[in-house]
Parts: sequence; structure tokens; C-alpha cells
Amino acid sequence: MAANDGFVREIFAMVKERRSFGRHPIWHRIAEGKVSQTGMCAFATQFFLQVREFPRALSALHSRCVNADERVKLAESLYEEETGKISGSAPHPELFIRLGLGLGLSRDDMIHGKALPSTAALIDWFELSTKDRSFAEGIGAINLAAEGQVPGNFAPFARALEKNYGLSREQVAFFDVHEIADRDHSDVGDNILSHTPMSEVERAKVWAAVERSLEMWWQFFDGIERACE
Repeated sequence: MAANDGFVREIFAMVKERRSFGRHPIWHRIAEGKVSQTGMCAFATQFFLQVREFPRALSALHSRCVNADERVKLAESLYEEETGKISGSAPHPELFIRLGLGLGLSRDDMIHGKALPSTAALIDWFELSTKDRSFAEGIGAINLAAEGQVPGNFAPFARALEKNYGLSREQVAFFDVHEIADRDHSDVGDNILSHTPMSEVERAKVWAAVERSLEMWWQFFDGIERACE
């Protein structure tokens, strides 16, 4: 069982190269102000639906973590997602509802929005990767492949939303809060995987889980792109 530092660095390099946040065409179109009001409402609704379910993935990882110190860090991540009290903001799904309201959606529009097949598949992956795969695979799929994409991408996106869609700083706060919070959350996953004994077979499974997660995120944005056409 060799140290995993190099392995984790390789995973982050892959996440950086293949990320959907900041690389997918629809992300660029939105950032450039080229998506219609109707398209932006579709984006906000679908994005909200996965934001609402994401804390359950963190909860599943927390319940499976046997290391007490690491479990505390996962609990802090979950507490921030559900309450926003660590960042001094609001529950993260509530933060995202502010964006939808700013785009002209109602709260009911978002809460009762119908998930596209690609959105439903991503949400299913949250559950599969954290409950049916190994704990290390779940950490790779959620902390590294999802939260690891955020730093460096969300804050510029927030400024683009303000500039091109007339949204306020409060309405784009979801992205600003995650720019900071997910840097910490992905570091939690980095630390856990770096200190988790893994065989080459187990590493291969973690790598595959990260790849699968990146694919699911890309398909999620593919679905949104089609809905915006």
C-alpha cells in the first residue's frame, strides 16, 4: 500500500482538464450572455434540482466514514450545505432559489420543477456513488470530481451573471459561497484519499468513479444545453 499523494494529484489533474464547470459550451454561452431568458430559467431549474439533492450525498459519505477526525470534517461540509451557517449565508439550496427568483422564476417553479433525464441520472449517480460503491469511490466521485471543479470557476461565473443578466450580488451568492466552501470541501476529500490505504485495484475503482462522475456532469450540462435551444 503506497502513499496516495501522487495518485490524488493525478486525479485533480484529470478533474481540471475534464471539468464541466468552466469548459462545457453551455457554461461559456451563459457566461457570455448568449442564453435567452427562457433558457436561463431552464438552467436555473435543473441546476437547483441537483443542488437540493447534493447534501444527501455528503450525508451518505459522513455515515460511512470510520475515521472520527475525517467524519467531523465531512459533518462540517454537510452542515454548511444544509444551513450556510459556517459561511454566514443561508442553506445552499435556498441560495440558489435566489438566483431563480432573480431570473423571474417562482419558488414553486423551482421546487416542483421536472428533472430532465440527464439531471435525474446525475442525482441517481449521487446516490449510487455514495451508497453502493466503496467509501473511497464516493469521496472521489463527490468531493474530488464534483466539488473539485468549482474553485476558480464559480466566482468569474457569478460576475458574468451580474454583468449580462442584471443579477445582484445577493442573487449570485450561491456561486460566490461555493468558490470558497468547495475549495475546503475538496481538500477534505484530498486528505481522506491521501491517507486511505488502497491497493492498485482499489485505486483503479476510485479513478473509474471519478471518470464516471465527470461524464455524468458533462451529460447533465448537455441536457441543459438542449433545453436552452
